[in-house]
Amino acid sequence: MVLPWWGLVVVCAGWFGLWSLTPGLLGNGVGHLFADDLVLPVLIETVLALVLAVVLVLLHRRYNRVLFARSRLVYLYGLPLVLAIALPFHYGLPLPVFLYLFWMTVSVFWQDYLTVGLLQSYVGERLPARVGVPIVAVMFYLGHAILIPERFAPANVLPALAILALGLVLSLLRAKLGTLHLILALHLSFYFLFA
Repeated sequence: MVLPWWGLVVVCAGWFGLWSLTPGLLGNGVGHLFADDLVLPVLIETVLALVLAVVLVLLHRRYNRVLFARSRLVYLYGLPLVLAIALPFHYGLPLPVFLYLFWMTVSVFWQDYLTVGLLQSYVGERLPARVGVPIVAVMFYLGHAILIPERFAPANVLPALAILALGLVLSLLRAKLGTLHLILALHLSFYFLFA
């Protein structure tokens, strides 16, 4: 069944609503409704995103057959695994290291699965890749610019262009490869290397 045009608007609005639940994205996110310290809000938001991600994965089996198809690219998960093992030796952030590992693993999966996984799959049902890829990149940018304007609003030209370019690269990789393996492995590696 092809997604109707109005369905694209619903999908984009739904994506934005779910994107706003990205763990640690907002300084006043849902976790801060329950605690004001540094650790508990991140833990609450991460567990919430994990539960929602599991529900979304269970509801989108048809897409998952493509997104997580067998591929030699699965071996790339060895890189973030090695970096995760090495992380305690160079970690310098205020959160406990194991919470950081849990948080980033869930958050990266959440962001990539929502955006270049589900959003791109839904958009791709209605539009060709030459149109869908830029739409997903712009949505990725808008999610950052609207929810984190102090860092990614158009007034911050270089960060805004960088996040738009990143969205375009991720969307192009997904269009070219079909799976999320490379995207997830690189994204996780970045957070485990530079923490």
